[in-house]
Amino acid sequence: MAKSFRKLDPLKVRKLKQQGLTNTQIAQRLGVTQGAIYHVLRKLETGETDSNEPLQDPPRLTPDLL
Repeated sequence: MAKSFRKLDPLKVRKLKQQGLTNTQIAQRLGVTQGAIYHVLRKLETGETDSNEPLQDPPRLTPDLL
């Protein structure tokens, strides 16, 4: 049975991706689906956590007028 992507170590996924592995290769190595890898990488790119909270404040679109 495949693991949920929320139980994957995002740092491990990122490291394997940086080593040049494809999403398919990473999924096979970790025993999960390609979709799980895609979602983990997507969350890393957008800075989201599993709780859908951003890791940092999003950039402001307009400057403060104070």
